[in-house]
Amino acid sequence: MKKRKYPPTAERVGIFQAAWREIATEASFAGMTLAEFETQTAPLATSMQRLRTLEVQTAAELKARDEADAAARETMRIVANAVRGDPAYGEDSQLYRAMGFVPLSERQSGLTRRSPDAPATDGAA
Repeated sequence: MKKRKYPPTAERVGIFQAAWREIATEASFAGMTLAEFETQTAPLATSMQRLRTLEVQTAAELKARDEADAAARETMRIVANAVRGDPAYGEDSQLYRAMGFVPLSERQSGLTRRSPDAPATDGAA
């Protein structure tokens, strides 16, 4: 990343205004007075303030979303457990499958048996 030689524009505008106000309040440069310069550069300050406000709002909304997500996950967990425990549906029902779970009758044990003459694969290929 390239190192900046000058501060960001918004900061530089403040530096220009402070120096102009401190040293040459009544002077005009480039055909404008200090007040005209401040008026011309005001949209930048307004935009920067709006961006800061939006950053705060975004952070707050992200926190609200995370809390709502956690609540929704808890509610889904409760409903899934209720479907599992319901005698009319249970863990082997179409509803349980439609909710994204694997019904009991389709689950595999995960147990694999190697034949005695099959070569062992230890990952060093």
